[in-house]
Amino acid sequence: MNIKLFLLPLSVLTLLVFSAGSTRSQTLVTFDDIPLNNGSGTFLQNNYQGLVWSNFGIVNGVLQHNNFPFFTNGYYYGLVSGSNVAFNAAGDPAEAEIDSPGTNFDFLSAYLAGAWRSNLNIEVQGFNGATLLYDTTVVANATVPTLFAFDYEGINRLVFNSFGVRLRFPSMEE
Repeated sequence: MNIKLFLLPLSVLTLLVFSAGSTRSQTLVTFDDIPLNNGSGTFLQNNYQGLVWSNFGIVNGVLQHNNFPFFTNGYYYGLVSGSNVAFNAAGDPAEAEIDSPGTNFDFLSAYLAGAWRSNLNIEVQGFNGATLLYDTTVVANATVPTLFAFDYEGINRLVFNSFGVRLRFPSMEE
């Protein structure tokens, strides 16, 4: 599988491209075919595009911008296609794993952005079984999506983890 992902500061994904098996065909996943009834979003369901998803949420980036117009919002400024973006819920690690045992995929690239702040560190790990094959940390911006090339081959699980200084909202006492 070849995957292009878009992550934001939690981490956010807006588009994903993957290919599996010997066909080497690519599939572009934009998350835009997932209906969202409101701006609060939902968790990504397992077996979506043939992957098992853990701790990935989906939200409408345009509605997030309308709800928080005074904040730099990577959900909106990081949009690559349509209006939906995926993110790692609560900033905790999130995983995407192939749902067919014995099947591997290739993860080529991802558009990533920080949800609420720039200079967000996003670690992307590629595994085959329990073996860590790839481990890359990139720095994402909250005002523009950045295409990062990963070129992970022969993996069956991806882990996304965002870290760094958390955004602090000022209190009324400051």
